[in-house]
Parts: sequence; C-alpha cells; structure tokens
Amino acid sequence: MAKTRILITDGMAKEGVDILKSNPDFEIDLRKETSAGELASIIGGYQSIVIRSATTLTADLIRKATSMKLIVRAGAGVDNIEVPVATELKIPVMNTASANSLAAAEQTIALMFSMLRQIPQAHASMAAGKWDRKTFVGVEATGKVMGVIGLGNIGRIVAEKAVGLGMKVVGFDPFIQALSQVPGKLSRMDESVTIVKTPEEVLAAADIVTLHVPKNAKTANLINAGSIAKMKKGSFVMNCARGGIVDEKAVIAALDSGHLRGAAFDVFEKEPPEFPTPLANHPKIVVAPHLGASTNEAQERVALTAATQMVNFFKSGDRAGVIN
Repeated sequence: MAKTRILITDGMAKEGVDILKSNPDFEIDLRKETSAGELASIIGGYQSIVIRSATTLTADLIRKATSMKLIVRAGAGVDNIEVPVATELKIPVMNTASANSLAAAEQTIALMFSMLRQIPQAHASMAAGKWDRKTFVGVEATGKVMGVIGLGNIGRIVAEKAVGLGMKVVGFDPFIQALSQVPGKLSRMDESVTIVKTPEEVLAAADIVTLHVPKNAKTANLINAGSIAKMKKGSFVMNCARGGIVDEKAVIAALDSGHLRGAAFDVFEKEPPEFPTPLANHPKIVVAPHLGASTNEAQERVALTAATQMVNFFKSGDRAGVIN
C-alpha cells in the first residue's frame, strides 16, 4: 500500500514531526521554507500539506494539488488558504484553533505595556547614549477600559488578563449577545466586563482597543479613519490579529493629528512590509514581526495538535479541527 506523502512547507516543532515520522504509513517531506514557485511544481505529488503563515495556498495552487486529501494550517488563522476552493474540491481544511491562543494573548498584553510605557523607545534612547526621563512619561493600565473586538479563544484570554490587571473590559463579538454566553471564567466577571452590541460601542468606551478577529471581507479595514474618529481622543489601538484589519495609514494620520496617543502592531497589511516602514519608524508606534505564536511552548502545542489530528484523520476519519 502506498504511503501518504505529507509536505511540511514552513517547518514544524520536533514533537509534532516525531509523531508523524513514527507512523509507518506516512512519508514526510520537512522543509524550513518553500517558495510559491517551487510549491506550484511539487504540490501535486502530496496527499497532505502542513503550512504556517509564511505559505499562502492560492486557488491556483490548490487546483494543482490533484492528490490532496487534507490541508493543515498549523495555527488558527486560515486567511492564507482559499478555503472556498478547497471546499469546492472536497479537500478538508484543518487548523489548530486554540493551541497558540495563550501565546498570542500574552503577546498582546506585552505589546500593550510596551506601548503605554514606551519601553522600546526608551531602550533605543538609552542605546543611543541618552538619559531622557521626560520624553517617556507613560500611561498606567490599571483603571483603564480595554475594548476587545472579538471574544474567541485569544480575545477571551486577553480580557481575563486585563481584568486581572485592574482594568475594565468592554467586549464585542457578533456571536455573543450577553456575558452569560461567554465560555469560561470571563462570564463570572460581571463587575468588570460589559458585552455590547456593536463595535462602535467598544470604540466609544475604550481607552485601548485591541482586535482579535479573523481577516475576511467583513473585518478588512475594520479600524479605519471613520472608526478611529469615534474613539476617545488620546486613546490607543492595537492589532495582534491579522494584517489589513487596521488601516495602517489611518492610524499614522490619527497619531500625527494627536487624536490617538499610541498604537501597537504585531501583524501588517504586507508581511514582511517594505523597509523602511513608517510604522517601525514612528515614535508613537510599537511593532513586532508577527510574534504572537512565537513561543517555544506554543510551537510545541501547535505541532502536537496538528500531528495528532492528522494521524486521527488518516487512521479513523476523525475530523477534529476540520473547518469546512
């Protein structure tokens, strides 16, 4: 019986690779990176593919995958996969929805403090030989209102941690109408958490707005010049979800006008952006190169989850993690 050939395009933690390699029915092709051109020439020879954010599976690539039985996104977001085309061709698409949620939530909190206290800017100033305490007067998180748009796995953890820091939370999610519908312990934090009906209510109430929604037609440029105008003067905005949900030029304009006080980005409209990028060079913006899931623990969880789900899919037809 022919083996199932699995292509891993962007690397995978050893723990997951070991699970796949231990299965005698699998043949593993592990690569650290794969260009689009190379992928187009080889994808037809594999029955399964595992990708991360560095690989985009376009409609053309998926149509070339004539032997494909399973597409796996080692992570949560599937905006780099043309899922409708995969569905049309009856190819299941699987993700690891919650494996990197804690890492992404912690990155959000870390960037929040970096933004509020201007830590990267102060570090750069000292690295340049300056002792400048007046320029970097910051803002405390305690007592502020955190606006969370998107209360999925990551958004809920961010909200819980914000409450733990002494913040109030105003949250919106199109699938949640009341706090009692929120899974987990957040539903019991009624003194600190308010669920509202629209994103506009979040924008009006929040001192800090953070986005935790998928990238799709409804969320593209969700934060734009018009929505920023509805935010409090002197407030902050963060995007640790997907590039393109926040209009980067509109944020820069609002910072320059003084309407916004600061911003933080872990994701960008184009990744990597063209350097030099105005976001990285703006004195009121903190940036990181899409590090939300980049912890040793998260990469291990993602790899283990993806590998286990794949084994179960091919051995018993289990569809855990399949989204289409």
